[in-house]
Amino acid sequence: MTLPPFIKSVGLTVSLLFISVAGLADPLPFEPGEKLHYEVRWQKVPVARVSFEVKPHNRIQGEPVYHFIFRAKSYPALDALYPVDGYIAAYTDLDLTRSFRLEKDMQEGWKRRAFRTDYDWDRGMANYSKRQKIRRRVPLEDGTLDMLSILYFARSLPLAEGLEATRPVSSGKKTYQIKARVVRKETIVVGGRTWPAFLIEPDVSQAGGVFKKSKEPRLFLWISADEARIPLKLVSKVWVGAFIVELASDPREFG
Repeated sequence: MTLPPFIKSVGLTVSLLFISVAGLADPLPFEPGEKLHYEVRWQKVPVARVSFEVKPHNRIQGEPVYHFIFRAKSYPALDALYPVDGYIAAYTDLDLTRSFRLEKDMQEGWKRRAFRTDYDWDRGMANYSKRQKIRRRVPLEDGTLDMLSILYFARSLPLAEGLEATRPVSSGKKTYQIKARVVRKETIVVGGRTWPAFLIEPDVSQAGGVFKKSKEPRLFLWISADEARIPLKLVSKVWVGAFIVELASDPREFG
């Protein structure tokens, strides 16, 4: 077993979780201080721990913004094969309507991948930089979010069975029109307890990376059907097998 497909899938997965144009919940189901922990398994083998955290509000381009952090760390047993250690940070306006900055600094195998994207809404461009030098510029579409903030946008929505919609997502290198639908409401067991949840399936047929290499790739996400809208479980089925990202402990940790 090798881990590069898993890492590429996680990156794409975060950007494909769920997109819609519905109104936001009031109040939002998360706040600064929230930290959610997950275990990642490739097939049945535990390979890593990841977390999603809402940091205190920040300011970008003079505007107050949410500050989201995703962290990943491979288990010691896997470090000799394919070590993973690092973070992705995103800054998004308080109404979750547009991204302002995306940063990544992560060791993936024997390479460290780092970049920063600044979303310049005055000029309508996303500026993708590496080593403090702009490497690419792509036009911004109205409502563009980054691959991490889209998860929190999904949690803010009043989900309902049958809902289908799209939204532009960009890392700064390319913009995708991502489509997703709420398949049904069902009950699942995660983290030692039973949850009512919405099953969501994004369309990954046009996605790149490990999804592009797969004949019939599938991706499934379960979000709790309550006011907290907690991402509970994610399952990806691709040509190299399947990976599962599942809530590992008590759903919320503060402090």
